Amino acid sequence: LHFDVDAFYAQCEEIRDPSLRSKPLGITQKFIVVTCNYPARQSGVAKLTTINEALKKCPELVLVNGEDLTPYREMSRKLYDVLSEAGPAEK
Repeated sequence: LHFDVDAFYAQCEEIRDPSLRSKPLGITQKFIVVTCNYPARQSGVAKLTTINEALKKCPELVLVNGEDLTPYREMSRKLYDVLSEAGPAEK
């Protein structure tokens, strides 16, 4: 099996706040959007885009500060645990 976790941080934020699921969402660290969800990508936002450039491409972009990695690490552990129950899992 293969799981797409390309937008993992954005997916974590959508789980934490379901109202973000239908909105273009970018996760920021320092001065860049480190990842974004698929609605944001449809508006031209890409990973590792500066915040200013991302907002030019998608003015309705919702930005969430992702510098605290704790919630992503916790969700990663949960995902790994679930996958490990199904068989061998690699990080």
